[in-house]
Amino acid sequence: MRGSMAMAACAALALSACATRTAEVEQRLILPEGQARYEMAAHQAFVFPRALAQTTPAFPQDGLPRALPPTTVCASLVVDADGGVEAVKPLRDPGCSDPEAQPRLAAAMLEAVSSWRFVPAMFCIYPDAATRDRDWNGDGCAGAVAEARPVAVTLAYAFTFEVRNGRAQVGAARLRH
Repeated sequence: MRGSMAMAACAALALSACATRTAEVEQRLILPEGQARYEMAAHQAFVFPRALAQTTPAFPQDGLPRALPPTTVCASLVVDADGGVEAVKPLRDPGCSDPEAQPRLAAAMLEAVSSWRFVPAMFCIYPDAATRDRDWNGDGCAGAVAEARPVAVTLAYAFTFEVRNGRAQVGAARLRH
């Protein structure tokens, strides 16, 4: 009896782990085509924007298909120097579905991403390389900064929409470059 109860508890735990899906969004700098990579001097640092509010796209409910294989749609967005989303557009990238082939999914993604807010990206300038704070805490410029300048950046996000057994799911996907 004890063994079967333990097995049932393990099975329930395993099933609950499968039923819960956390969407995490990855961000990284993508340089515009034809642009050279910016090399930082030893007394400079760049801090990526930090998300304040990011809602996962809602799965379009009108005409929900009974099944949809994992379909990834991608967006490019500009986070301005104030942390707002300035420009959002579908991204055509390897691994991303053509947004014209999935207009409802692309529209849901663009609607959600347009409302996001960030602590802006920062360009940090220190008096010299020795004073640059290397113990960065993940939030803005750290240490004795001579100048901390908010900057606009372009980020790329990907979302995978799926309907399996009549259940709609939306999760984050990683872009490969």
